[in-house]
Amino acid sequence: MKYHLWVGYIFLSLFLFINPYAYSSTNSQPITKAINGTDATLYAPLLLPWQAAIKQNSYDSISCGAVVISEFWLLTAAHCNPIDIDEIAIAGTSLIKDGDFSDLDQKYQFKIKQIIPHPDYNEDYFLNDITLLRVERSLYEVAQPIKIATIEEQYLADIEFESSWITYGNSPATVIASGWGDTLEFNSPTTLQVITLAGVPDNQCNGLILNDDQMVCADSNINGLIKDVCRGDSGGPLIWQNESNIMDSDKGIRLIGLTSNGQRCSIRINESENQYNQLTGQYTQVSTHREWIEQQIRLHGKKPSFSLDDNSLRPTLDTDPFSVAKDIPDNNEEIIKNTYRSGGNISLNWLFSGLIIMIWRRNLTKRYKYNS
Repeated sequence: MKYHLWVGYIFLSLFLFINPYAYSSTNSQPITKAINGTDATLYAPLLLPWQAAIKQNSYDSISCGAVVISEFWLLTAAHCNPIDIDEIAIAGTSLIKDGDFSDLDQKYQFKIKQIIPHPDYNEDYFLNDITLLRVERSLYEVAQPIKIATIEEQYLADIEFESSWITYGNSPATVIASGWGDTLEFNSPTTLQVITLAGVPDNQCNGLILNDDQMVCADSNINGLIKDVCRGDSGGPLIWQNESNIMDSDKGIRLIGLTSNGQRCSIRINESENQYNQLTGQYTQVSTHREWIEQQIRLHGKKPSFSLDDNSLRPTLDTDPFSVAKDIPDNNEEIIKNTYRSGGNISLNWLFSGLIIMIWRRNLTKRYKYNS
């Protein structure tokens, strides 16, 4: 098997060397932000008051996304390597100019006091891909927390995904992802990006290997339109709306996932005609870890009665993100559809490269996407 794998690599390398346009699009446009996301500030100055990010070590740029869950605590992904995480988290703003922290007001910057990765994190399969971050001062000065979905609510979400997801068709937007992830040109957007997606049933989630109660899957809800978060978004929120609680102050918004794993954005774009054969976006299922989160905050935060059911952890929202977030960006130049290519010789090249990629994927166990 290893011999065939290396043969595949050699043929793929030769193919790309001979045909440098094999992975380019005749009609594609440069992507200036998360794939077909929209600026959060189009809808409200602070549409997602729980959104946070982590400063990269030795640089003034974003390393990963994060989520405010209580006054002094954030969640992020365990694969956001602590070596790469600086001591600063940001929260309470939708604007980070070019992803650069250097000019950001100090009131949005919080010193990280403690990093607690899940002890059973498995980097091969992204199991337990979750980390707690404790900061020194109150996040409530500028931000609000989000309630974490219960096991029962996740069950309701799974039922909704099962009944609403349509392969090769348009599905309703049932979840929203967000972040300041890097562009394909390795630049970060100034404005927080929101991306409407559809929850995907576990049995239709490409690349889901083990233990479906560990992951929530989501993908573009528009047939022919690629939408996804990108590198630098790891650890950011995936939210869902419990319609039974839509009249509450938080509009029934729940945190169900943390950005974890999926297809690389370059492949998302360059192989857009294979929309439904690519790896589905995978997000750590946060409800599975409620007990662990409570235990750690009680122990390290010295709050023996801490509970995620506390109503004080519910934000007050003026704007419902599920009511305002658009499925398709207004700027048509940002829309990437499955109509990139024409001509027989290009399709033949893609047939050849597709066979090689299939060999490569079958031997791939680590599929880091959002933080590599």
